[in-house]
Amino acid sequence: MRLLVVIAIGATVLSPARFAARPGWHVGAGKAEACPGTSAANCSQVTSWASTIPWRGCTACLPHATVDALPPNGIALQIGLGIETAPPRWMRRVAWPPRIRRSDVVDGFEGISTRIAVYQHYERVGRYEVSIWGFFGRFPPTASQLRAANAELAAARLPR
Repeated sequence: MRLLVVIAIGATVLSPARFAARPGWHVGAGKAEACPGTSAANCSQVTSWASTIPWRGCTACLPHATVDALPPNGIALQIGLGIETAPPRWMRRVAWPPRIRRSDVVDGFEGISTRIAVYQHYERVGRYEVSIWGFFGRFPPTASQLRAANAELAAARLPR
């Protein structure tokens, strides 16, 4: 008689980053799900957001409807968290929170107007792969917009 032993490795329940509910900001988060093309046991991801206007469209995609509605002084931030059983080695490890500088933003992005300033950053923070997107209603963003976005990111909490 052969004995078959199966060890189940439970997927880590992934919680989203939490933006602080502060005056002038709309915040929210999606639900954890498997990364495209794999199982949740191998890779899970979840996205959260904060915006100076109500969020439009899906949580975990490039938020075209939100970005298109941004007034010149508007800001939209998105934090995606992922956990993989074999994370990419190219991601550098950094401490939280990131800081957006004017030199970090570009005018436009694939399918986004060049009137919009876009910040895109990938990093490893602890056990998480973190993607951060920032959208500003004008290019270049004002010093006030950068201060507000950085304050919002500094108040965001990653799960333990």
